[in-house]
Amino acid sequence: MTSPRLRLPAWTPPPARIAPPWRDDPSTALARHFRELRAPRMAGLPFVNDALEVEVGAMRRTAGDWLGTLVTPWSVQLVLLPGGGALWADTPAGCRRAVALPVGTLDFIADGPDASDRHADAGDELLVAWQYCPLANAVDRFAHHAAARAFAIEALEAALTDPAAPPQSPSEAGSPAASLASEPPPRLAGEVDLRRRGLLGFGRGRPQR
Repeated sequence: MTSPRLRLPAWTPPPARIAPPWRDDPSTALARHFRELRAPRMAGLPFVNDALEVEVGAMRRTAGDWLGTLVTPWSVQLVLLPGGGALWADTPAGCRRAVALPVGTLDFIADGPDASDRHADAGDELLVAWQYCPLANAVDRFAHHAAARAFAIEALEAALTDPAAPPQSPSEAGSPAASLASEPPPRLAGEVDLRRRGLLGFGRGRPQR
C-alpha cells in the first residue's frame, strides 16, 4: 500500500517580524528608507512617475498606533506602523490582514525592509515592518506631487470618518487636502469620489464594537 502524496503549499509565508512600537512619529525613518530605495532601484522603470517625490505625511496616532500616508514615485498608500495600540498585529511579509477603521474594514499588506536595506544607523533599527493599503494602481495620471499628496490625505480623512456620523456643517467640512492643491485630485480608472465610501472597498464591513 502506497502512502498518499502530501500537497505542499505553493508559497509559505516567512515568519512574522516582531516590530517594536514607535513611541514617537516614525515618519522620518520611513521616508528615509523609501528615498534610499528610490535612488538605486527605481531609476528609469516604466511605472515610475518622476513628477512625484517620496513623502510620508499626515501621520496620526490612531487607536494607539500610527496611521498616515505615503507617496512615492511608484505608489500612493495608507501606511500603518506599530505604536503599542489596537490596530497593529505582527504579520508575515506579503500577507494581508483586515484592519478595522472608522469607515469600516480595510485590507493592509505586511511589508518590511530586506536584510540588505537595513541601515547601520541605530536610530533606524526600529524600522522592522510596516503595513500598507494601496490607494492607486498607477500613478502616471498625477500631474504633480501636490495632487498625489491631496489624494492620499483625503483618502486618510475618508478612512477615519465614520459614515454613520452626522454630516458636518459647511464651515467644518473643509478638507485639509483642499489647501494642498489648487485643483481636485485626478480620477483614476474605476475610481469614485473619495467622499463616498465605495472607494477601494472603503467601508465594506463595519468594525465590531
